Amino acid sequence: MNENDGTKLKTDMGTDSHLEEGSDVDATQQKTSADDLEIPQPNFLAEINQTLAALQDLFEKQIARNQNQTEMFDKMYAEMKDYKESFLLEVLHKPIIHNLIQLYDSFISIESQLDDILMGKKENALPDELTQYRQNLENFRYKLEEVLYRMDVTPYKDSPETLDRQLHKTRRVISSDDPEQDQKVAEVHKIGFNWRDKVFRPEEVTIFRYTPSAGEPPLNEKGGSANG
Repeated sequence: MNENDGTKLKTDMGTDSHLEEGSDVDATQQKTSADDLEIPQPNFLAEINQTLAALQDLFEKQIARNQNQTEMFDKMYAEMKDYKESFLLEVLHKPIIHNLIQLYDSFISIESQLDDILMGKKENALPDELTQYRQNLENFRYKLEEVLYRMDVTPYKDSPETLDRQLHKTRRVISSDDPEQDQKVAEVHKIGFNWRDKVFRPEEVTIFRYTPSAGEPPLNEKGGSANG
């Protein structure tokens, strides 16, 4: 073996040694990189849970805020609607409705007078003419009711037989010795009217009021004797 061969051998050995050392370095670097990629799992899950809890709390607050805004909007809308209806009634409709109702009362009065005439003169020819006349007035009253209906005004359909202070206005009181007639409606003078299911004009009535005889105990609020 010559000198050149010895030099080559040393060089090859040196190269092999360098490769082995390089391999150890690469392995160390790969291990270090793998260690760097490892994340502590418990801390990572805790952060996720904390973030989700914060998002849930934010969503719940936003939902509650939206609900409050919706309730406030509904309340404001209802108040504006009531104000609008009250404005229409007081400023625009009320004067006209009052005039129409007074006209309605006049027709009811005329019809009642004609009924009294017809009941006292059945055998004469006059009742036939008056009957037709009354029918014409009744038809006109129906037309007037249609006008009121277009303005959301309707006469009472069923009037309570017993005094209702929300629906009735007492014009006159008749004494009665019958306790069962106490607070009963004896006569309707003017028909009541509603505007959109609210009392516009209460019905004017005459009612009975029980007046106990001397020595008889008065009635209590339930209609029984005050003593028992």
